[in-house]
Amino acid sequence: MNRKLTFSFLATCLVAGAPAAVAQSGAPASNGSLPNASQLLQRAIANEHKLAAEREKYDCRITDHTVESDSKGNTKKDTTEVSDLFYVNGIPIVRTLQKNGKDLSPDETRKQDDRVMKETLKYSNQATAQKEENKDDQELEDFMEAMMLANGHKQQVNGRSVLFYDIVPNPHFQAKNLNQRVAQVMQGTVSIDEQTGELIDINVKSVQDLKIGGGLIANLHKGAWLHIHNQPQPDGVWLTDLAEGSGDARAALFFHPYIRFKEISNGCHLYSATATQVGPVQPVKKP
Repeated sequence: MNRKLTFSFLATCLVAGAPAAVAQSGAPASNGSLPNASQLLQRAIANEHKLAAEREKYDCRITDHTVESDSKGNTKKDTTEVSDLFYVNGIPIVRTLQKNGKDLSPDETRKQDDRVMKETLKYSNQATAQKEENKDDQELEDFMEAMMLANGHKQQVNGRSVLFYDIVPNPHFQAKNLNQRVAQVMQGTVSIDEQTGELIDINVKSVQDLKIGGGLIANLHKGAWLHIHNQPQPDGVWLTDLAEGSGDARAALFFHPYIRFKEISNGCHLYSATATQVGPVQPVKKP
């Protein structure tokens, strides 16, 4: 499950630097035979940590298409980017290869290489990567408290036990932070792999406007929408193959245009290399 990708859309729509997420509450499902959402969340976190090293063997090619419009629906910016995505200690790192069908210029390539190198070195430090993971886990916990799973049922899909729920706000919860306030205006559906707790598909939208500071600090308009789909690889690693959404928001005095985006994975490749020494080491003679 690519949690960072799931969070990024709502975070961008609302306030720069204030991450958001969608998760489940700890309320029991309507069917007593189903695990409650807190159990599922803990399974997902444990599975993510267990498979973090395996995920680093994957390299994915992704295509992002983003359209920005003005208040009248006129297109202001239409951008397509092709990138490589890989993982360092469980943290996703993206390197852009093309923009609007054209390879990057030498200067753009250099800037990409510099940024990717800095991020790779940063998250090669296990403590730094763990701090980032802990931050994501806390955001999930925040949303878990503010939302509930309702009308749960179970089905067998492609040989896996899949849980289906409606996502609704927790009416008895008092939001304590921005993430939880966002969670309280989102509704939709989610399907979850029962064995691992991993999210398979989530489709949510804001059902009312959200105003922070009376609208002076930020607005998230009704109708903001997010859809994420993940799938398991043969080795048990879960990767995102589709993310799409749209939204309209304002932060402080900065007006964000109406945004539509779609990110698809054009294929993830599993790399596994081993080196075996054959025969004795031979010294290299200097010319």
